[in-house]
Amino acid sequence: MSRLALFLLGSPRIERDGVLINVDTRKAIALLAYLTVTHQRHSRDVLASLLWPEYDQTNARGALRRTLSTLNKALAGDWLDIERDTISLDSRSSSNLWLDVDHFYNLLDKCRTHGHPASETCPACVSPLSEAVTLYRNDFLAGFSLRDSPTFDEWQFFQADSLRHDLAATLERLVSCYSAMGDFKPSIAYARR
Repeated sequence: MSRLALFLLGSPRIERDGVLINVDTRKAIALLAYLTVTHQRHSRDVLASLLWPEYDQTNARGALRRTLSTLNKALAGDWLDIERDTISLDSRSSSNLWLDVDHFYNLLDKCRTHGHPASETCPACVSPLSEAVTLYRNDFLAGFSLRDSPTFDEWQFFQADSLRHDLAATLERLVSCYSAMGDFKPSIAYARR
């Protein structure tokens, strides 16, 4: 099976085996981002009302069907588990899926096992925290919106806000750590960011 990489920190980008995938519609990108970040199975009705709130249920479900077809085609028929009433990412392919948001959180989690308070940083924390900061190209789905889907935009806003808060805390930890080591050049660079 191929490897799928989703870059959602910044402008959304989707790659299969290192090759950029062109997805025709913004709704398809939004649907894939939502399914990937939430890690849950969702009912068709919930997804239809999330992405097409101005449509009645029949037309929203029809739009969802067309969007799923577009997305499934772009993903070469892999990655989606589409049932009669629910949709999710295919759990069998999850080991071949890389999401920058998950990787960002995994890097932060590495420092939680070092036996010190979360606000402190030990020398072993510097590498994963630095990698997490580098991975954070820009805010979650920066420059992306669905003007006719306020509920999706609200979800996106709260995801971005939470990630931005975690980035700020990580930068603060790196500033403190480098300052304590007397290495002021990276400390100043992280403080400026």
